[in-house]
Amino acid sequence: MNTILKTLIAAGIAAAFSLNAQAADIAPAETATPYMQEHLQRLERMKAMTPEQRAQERKAMREEVRKLTPEQRAERRKAMREYWDKMPPEERAKHRAERRKEWESMTPEQRAERRKEMHERFEKMSPEERREMRAKMKQRWEGMPSAERAKHRKEMHERIEKMSPEEREQFKRDMGKRGGMPADQPGVKPDEAR
Repeated sequence: MNTILKTLIAAGIAAAFSLNAQAADIAPAETATPYMQEHLQRLERMKAMTPEQRAQERKAMREEVRKLTPEQRAERRKAMREYWDKMPPEERAKHRAERRKEWESMTPEQRAERRKEMHERFEKMSPEERREMRAKMKQRWEGMPSAERAKHRKEMHERIEKMSPEEREQFKRDMGKRGGMPADQPGVKPDEAR
């Protein structure tokens, strides 16, 4: 009888440890910071909204972030990055697909407004932050397998084809201003355009 009890207790303890380890692997949302839990709940609520309501909610979220101090923003970015890194690749791909679907459901005016906000944020960055951001983007691009790069190029071409002529022209102008590439100056090298 004692042997059976000891065995059951040992099995219970072993099961508890393995379940705790398994739960840590499966549910990063429960171990996320309170900010991340709130953010995830907000994103779930947004799924039931119309595209216009979602756009307003996202704008409100961006305004909240703008009102934070740089230290608070850095803390939130760190929490987001930790959560994102713990997320399984399949879930990350699903999340990206949702964001892409949301972007494509926006009207051209909403997209233009969003781009304008992103460019304004980029303009407010210090030159050092811009260099760091470009270096990270370049490093990520160069670290990609060639098949994945080709896939991204194809997606970009498809997106450009879907743009209205005005959006396409604005895109070219923006690339010329911010990317170091001349938009409307044929025959001019990027270094000469600056």
